[in-house]
Amino acid sequence: MKACAWLIVVLFGSLQLSAQVVNIPDKSKKHFAEKYAKAAQVEWKNNAVSYNASFVLNNSKHTAHYHLDGTWDYTEELMAMEKFPSEVKTSVQNSRFAKWKILSTAYLENSHNEKLYRVEFKKGIERKYVFYDATGKEVKSSTTI
Repeated sequence: MKACAWLIVVLFGSLQLSAQVVNIPDKSKKHFAEKYAKAAQVEWKNNAVSYNASFVLNNSKHTAHYHLDGTWDYTEELMAMEKFPSEVKTSVQNSRFAKWKILSTAYLENSHNEKLYRVEFKKGIERKYVFYDATGKEVKSSTTI
């Protein structure tokens, strides 16, 4: 009986979460509408520290990330490595992570006017996000577990 009651509580809680209304700052909505006027299938989400808008543009999946105050941070476009500039592909192939598994690749534009190519590598439990500029130069990296 306790298991049944627990299941009801879990199901009810998940229903409440899926019905949660996302209040997006007007500043974010205005920026998004101007920058991505032709976006389709737009879905806004929020968490404790940011807002995200997932959308399709030119048959490609994108996610725009906004700070809590509504200012735009960056937008990433899922992009196959084959579409990266040849200089970036060469850098990835010759990098210290060349033998690591590639989990994802993307193109990013940020509020600092940087245009970067991101590669997510994995080896064991370690993950590395490595960012390259269009010339193939490694600009920065971060590590997660």
